[in-house]
Amino acid sequence: MSNKTIAKNTLFLYIRMLFNMGAMLYISRVVLRVLGVEDFGIYTIVMGVVILFSFFNGTMTATTQRFINVEKASNDSSRVNQVFNISILNHLFIMLVVVILAETAGLWFLNHKLNIPAPRMNAANIVYQVALLIALVEIIKVPFNAMIVAHERMSLYAWLGLAETGLKLGAIFILTQIENHDKLISYSLLLLCVSLLVFTLYFRFTRNAFHAETRFQFQKDLGKIKEMMRFSGWMLVGQVAYVGSTQGLNMVTNLFFGVTANAAVGIATQVDTAVYSFVNNFQVAFNPQLVQSYAAKDYDRNKKLILGTSKYSFYLIAILSAPVLYFSHTLLTLWLGDHVPQYSDKLVQATIVCSLISAMAGSFWMTALAIGSHTIKRYNIVLATIDLCTVPLAYYLFTLGYNPVFAFIGKFCTASLMQIYRLYFINNKIKFNRKEFVSYLLNIGIIFAFLLGLIYLSNTQRTYSLVEFIGEAILIEIVLFALILLIGLNKAEKTSYLAIY
Repeated sequence: MSNKTIAKNTLFLYIRMLFNMGAMLYISRVVLRVLGVEDFGIYTIVMGVVILFSFFNGTMTATTQRFINVEKASNDSSRVNQVFNISILNHLFIMLVVVILAETAGLWFLNHKLNIPAPRMNAANIVYQVALLIALVEIIKVPFNAMIVAHERMSLYAWLGLAETGLKLGAIFILTQIENHDKLISYSLLLLCVSLLVFTLYFRFTRNAFHAETRFQFQKDLGKIKEMMRFSGWMLVGQVAYVGSTQGLNMVTNLFFGVTANAAVGIATQVDTAVYSFVNNFQVAFNPQLVQSYAAKDYDRNKKLILGTSKYSFYLIAILSAPVLYFSHTLLTLWLGDHVPQYSDKLVQATIVCSLISAMAGSFWMTALAIGSHTIKRYNIVLATIDLCTVPLAYYLFTLGYNPVFAFIGKFCTASLMQIYRLYFINNKIKFNRKEFVSYLLNIGIIFAFLLGLIYLSNTQRTYSLVEFIGEAILIEIVLFALILLIGLNKAEKTSYLAIY
């Protein structure tokens, strides 16, 4: 696939993302206002418990996308269909496991360990069951989503995403009109309706667009089933660590600071998700080529895609997040008015800094998947061990009296160690050009230092006027663009960029 096709796919994804980001920020504002800080915090922590028991889904998502992309490189539709059907069976099994875990350990944890106000415990249990149904729908949707991405039909992917966001906006409008019912429960039921409608769209469009490859057939190829399960088993190690560290951090925060702190974490996560969605859409356009170029043994192109995608992803999130890092308090005040939970501004800064590391990691992670199960074992064990250190580190900091922000500073440290290992692992496998590799590290290091400087100079107690905000934000972006163009890109990259766009 040409670079121009990648650029076209990226454009479709950006259109989807721009609409989604604006809608997401609006939805978060309305939900926080309608539910209130306490119920918003309850929803955040209850969803966290369900996500914790849905960690199998993330594993099979990566496995499904990896194997479909590899088979796509062979240009054999029957092999793609085989992987698709095995994936359906695997996801049905995951749904069963999630239900068993959620209805036993999950219910016990919700009712006996979480810090939820007693008058809202009944509502929390109802929301928990609805959230579980939403999670099950999302699990079975994965193979259909993976098929669209593997075929690089980003226009279809974008339209389906826009439809989902439109339905969520409709759900929010209905929520604001509800008067005589529990709004927390109503919100969860509305999201379940949206999830079911979106799955129906994915099912119909995927079946129509890729009929030969999505025909349902019972698979008896035990060799392929074992290969996928073995691969997903090692992927499970990393996924357990990721979900455990993310939701474990949320739950430890709840134990020490209550649902109000969870609301602050939820707000910070919404801002971070809105910013990171740009990078995620950028990487989605490249992911099929990262796997397919390696599978086709086009290693020179694969190396360029790894470093290029990593660096440009980092620059993209840097450009988007720079004003947010400096004006976090002002932006939250403009967005939420008088409903800004305590710690939100500093948590926004901390979560975005962690996302800067994640932005660099995407292409390395996808290439590790392409390399295969014979090397993924050690890769995931090392990363999982580092990642899981986040929760006990946060617990220790909280026992010393530190506030929730310091837990995310600890998370940044573990995320940095994980990225150092990714760099070492992939370089050890495919041997980057030393000059290009050192240049990549220096380029990113300079921009990262500039962003940390913005955080150091920011004043989270001050609310800037609109004129001050616009003027200083423009100045920050000018300086950042200049640094990227003068230092962050070499001559060949500047020429290539102009040729694409």
